[in-house]
Amino acid sequence: MRVFGFIFCWLILARTCFGQGPVHGDNNLIFNYSNESFADFIVSIKSKKSSEKRLAKRLFTKAHSNFLKNYKAYSQINDVFEKGNFDCLSGTYFLVCALDKLGLKYKIFETNYHVFLMVSTRQGEVLLESTDGVNGFVSNKMQIKEKMARYQEPRINGSGEMYLSNLKMFHEILPSQLPGLLYFNRAVESYNKNQFSECCFYLELAWKIYDNPRIEAFAPLLLRSIVASELETYHHPANAFAILSLSARLSLT
Repeated sequence: MRVFGFIFCWLILARTCFGQGPVHGDNNLIFNYSNESFADFIVSIKSKKSSEKRLAKRLFTKAHSNFLKNYKAYSQINDVFEKGNFDCLSGTYFLVCALDKLGLKYKIFETNYHVFLMVSTRQGEVLLESTDGVNGFVSNKMQIKEKMARYQEPRINGSGEMYLSNLKMFHEILPSQLPGLLYFNRAVESYNKNQFSECCFYLELAWKIYDNPRIEAFAPLLLRSIVASELETYHHPANAFAILSLSARLSLT
């Protein structure tokens, strides 16, 4: 992580020296448990007495009927409430908060390109795949085993996230680390829009909450893009020398 620490310091410096203007935080990543629609949603699920497995099933079904309506990459938790948009991360975050309110035990698993849930009920374990409202509730042991195996298979992602292809992530994470991944998604979204200052800002926030391998893999790509961008924009010899020096150091990683 020493090399990454060096890179990250340069990222912060780059944002400060060559930034695209101030970036302000927002509340899009904070789950509002007092939200009236969410409170009513939880009450409606609790209204019928049933087994824990059926409770989890009712949660999953009603969540996709009422909130998780349209898959859209990089959706944040506010998009779930305001537009019905979600992705695997914001959808999982919503389900986690609902499971907490329902008192059901669960585990969150992170892979290179995905996040999913395993819920423990008195009737057995259930896998929840937030992005599949039709077949994403899996209780059959063999099907769960098959899905878990597929999640661990290497794959080439067609969305430009090749920097993750060399990672092998399959581990449990804490609910408190989910906002870190949401900030990481904001960073990637900003990067795709060439908003490098915002990208640095969100990547720093993600790093502070949940320091994980995907950040270390993404940081050099961001820094190279900043270097390339500034080489095109700044023609002063002093700036060019500083940027070329930074690029040369980065090439040693």
